[in-house]
Amino acid sequence: MPLSRPVLRLFLLTGPRGGLERLRASLADARATPLGLEIPLDDRGPEEILALLLRYGITARATRIVDRPRSG
Repeated sequence: MPLSRPVLRLFLLTGPRGGLERLRASLADARATPLGLEIPLDDRGPEEILALLLRYGITARATRIVDRPRSG
């Protein structure tokens, strides 16, 4: 059975341009998806990421925590 890791998916992000850029800089391991971002939850909780969205004035229309198979 392949190992998996939880990721937080953020969908349809809106906010000030500077806020989105600061969010991406704060989450170096985030991966862009066609509808938003996918952030590994290896060393942080989803609440920490959602707090960053609030700090930078960003709104996510939907969020979801899913297991994603590890590459390799």
